[in-house]
Amino acid sequence: MLDKLGYIAAGLGFTSIAASVTAWYTEKGSDESENAHAERTGIFIGLWPQTFFALAMILFKLKEMGHEKDAQRLFKKMEERLSELRSG
Repeated sequence: MLDKLGYIAAGLGFTSIAASVTAWYTEKGSDESENAHAERTGIFIGLWPQTFFALAMILFKLKEMGHEKDAQRLFKKMEERLSELRSG
């Protein structure tokens, strides 16, 4: 489970790099303020990849250290709590 989450986090990192570049170029316009907005949006999205890559590294390291059962237990408790919140 941890390795799957690690791959998802890494994939989100690469996706956010592409989204940053895409947002920067697709939002550009003829007006200078539109270009400034496009640049700010691209930079904002560009801040996400390092967070996703760090999370992926942590998840892979936890898997390597043998914490898979701890993660499964944690997710089971989270699912139980969510079902309690939905029903009550």
